[in-house]
Amino acid sequence: MDTTSDTGELSDLVARVPYAMLTTCGGDGRLPGRPVQTLRFDADHVFWFFTSARSAKIAQLMANANVNLAYADPAHRQFASVCGVAQLLRDEQLAHGLWQVGQTIFFPQGPADPDLMILKVHGHVARYWNGNASLLETVIKFGNAALRGERADLGTVAEIPLRAQSG
Repeated sequence: MDTTSDTGELSDLVARVPYAMLTTCGGDGRLPGRPVQTLRFDADHVFWFFTSARSAKIAQLMANANVNLAYADPAHRQFASVCGVAQLLRDEQLAHGLWQVGQTIFFPQGPADPDLMILKVHGHVARYWNGNASLLETVIKFGNAALRGERADLGTVAEIPLRAQSG
């Protein structure tokens, strides 16, 4: 496995797909998910988001910081699932650096909004799927495999260790 190449593919996907589904562990054993906008993805595999201090996810993260981020680009048949550990921060200077004008609809007072918290996710491991073929090519591969009674090669799957690289 070429971890550098796989990490590059993950970075490209995250750059193309501005939103992830963030899944936390609920106190009742359920796994609630919700969309979050990725504000930044660092070379050391840290993902940055804003969240509301009033969100139910705050209590969930305080009880269990393990999270999953899911990114999907169906047009290119590329998908990633990232397991990591979340950290909640209050840092107005950092919030200024992450700030995007569109965030004003959630935090009308800007980076100094008292409701704004920074959600930092340290990626530990990612699983990446790359369909690496056009839809027509995929259909043909699937059809040929079905006719032959074989498994279709519909792309690559890679597990990418991030923790060792992120410290």
